[in-house]
Amino acid sequence: AQKDLLFAALRRLAEQGKSVIFVSHKLADVECLCDRVTVMRQGEVVGELPVRGEDIALLEQQLIDWMFGRELTPPARPHSPQRRADPLLELRSLVVRHEPFALALPDLAVQPGEVIGLAGLEGSGQRSFLLTCAGLLPPRRGRILLGGQEMTGRPYGDYLRCGVGFSPADRLREGLIPGLTLQEHFALQQQDPWINWALARQQAQAAIEHFSIRGHPYSRVEQLSGGNQQRSQLALLPTPLSLLLMEHPTRGLDIESALWVWGQLLERTQAGTAILFASADLDEILQYSDRVMVFSGGQVSEPIPAAELTVSRLGQMMTLPVLRSTHSSEIPGIPTEV
Repeated sequence: AQKDLLFAALRRLAEQGKSVIFVSHKLADVECLCDRVTVMRQGEVVGELPVRGEDIALLEQQLIDWMFGRELTPPARPHSPQRRADPLLELRSLVVRHEPFALALPDLAVQPGEVIGLAGLEGSGQRSFLLTCAGLLPPRRGRILLGGQEMTGRPYGDYLRCGVGFSPADRLREGLIPGLTLQEHFALQQQDPWINWALARQQAQAAIEHFSIRGHPYSRVEQLSGGNQQRSQLALLPTPLSLLLMEHPTRGLDIESALWVWGQLLERTQAGTAILFASADLDEILQYSDRVMVFSGGQVSEPIPAAELTVSRLGQMMTLPVLRSTHSSEIPGIPTEV
């Protein structure tokens, strides 16, 4: 809705005779708003096309070819994990703190290797839910079990030692430390009382090569592009992980970087890592999720198989009251004072 208002305002400016230069790597936005598109790669103009009246599929392919110099293929999604009697993550009667209400969650069992997408308008409780599952926000009530082990009320360090990782959306305020280099980030992960700088430099260089980070061990993280900051954040996550919790894993990334990120994430699921992620991109949620939970109006839906959803239905559920199961609270929210 906010994007629609912005685009409507830009169109009014164009109708008034003003020129609008719109910079984006979101092809759908370019197609929706622009009359002409110019593609730049590595500091040079590589092509220009009119947008109006063009075949959209051919236009997108031409733009991708210009932007990256090659065809991009989405990573293959592995088969959905089989339901087992011993789930990796279990939520029982969980109530999450989310001002000014607390959200009552449906009971949930997450299998190893499963991907669950969290859909909803911004601020609908997805972040609070992820923080609670990471041990960074204590629940109002209910239980969290990891591999059958009681984790309710335990600190994030205990979750981390049990193989739980959290990747926030705000890379420079919560995920990385501005002013520090990649090498210094790896040095912070060392457990010894004395820093082994040679080892930290080797780890940073190995991460640069494996994760295709455009930088060097002495690059400060705030000097990296958004895509390279996300690659660095992923490189700093422990391996292996049993559960990975992510906010907007591809927000602000170009197509190539977004596909690369999901390629890395799906590799982790093949090794048994379960992923819970929030995203404002409904296509991303439907493409990569096994099941989807919808956050709307202070309520949270039961997990729905992604194969049963469409972008249209998902959008309707996000903006209309969500039907709750019989065992869950029927009220929109539970006041935190209770």
